[in-house]
Amino acid sequence: MGQGLNWHVTIDYGWQEIGDELKPSRMHRDIRKRVWSWWDYKRKKGEVTGPIYDLTTWEAPNGKHHANWLLFIPEELIEEAEAVILNRCEKVLGALLPDTVHQQAIYNLNGIVDYSLKGTEPEYAEKVGIVHKPQGTIWCRRAVPSMALGRAARDAAWRAGAIVNKGTRVDLIPPRELRVIQREQRLSTMQEGAV
Repeated sequence: MGQGLNWHVTIDYGWQEIGDELKPSRMHRDIRKRVWSWWDYKRKKGEVTGPIYDLTTWEAPNGKHHANWLLFIPEELIEEAEAVILNRCEKVLGALLPDTVHQQAIYNLNGIVDYSLKGTEPEYAEKVGIVHKPQGTIWCRRAVPSMALGRAARDAAWRAGAIVNKGTRVDLIPPRELRVIQREQRLSTMQEGAV
């Protein structure tokens, strides 16, 4: 990647109704796309180079969904990016309460990564040396890497040893949310076969 993540945004999506569990993920994807559009505009003007690098992790302590969104923003664009992110959040979420979006600079990347990943499954947390703390049920992917990291970049990172679980996927149980989804799919398939 070559860039350090230097900006942390926490977005509170609140409690979700039953049947609307994926709504926070959809809203966050919409916000990301709108921020990427701003970035692409800046790139076309020659103010930035390359894609935007980011990482999102999800938590839902007590059922209240929020995203920890880590980004790389050039220092000279921090002020503008902060306003753009807030504006895009307001366009997607509507009128914002004062504590809905919190933005700040990242001064200790290792600390914020440990903080953001604390809700990962215990088996994964142990492998990467993070203390697991339950962060509620998430129906989308708990960690969403940068769209700028395509297949070739991920493969190169695995070969370099930067991604821990390439060869160990088989020995780790899938996250609880995936197990629930798979169980529902199996039940649905069995019911369809019975008809």
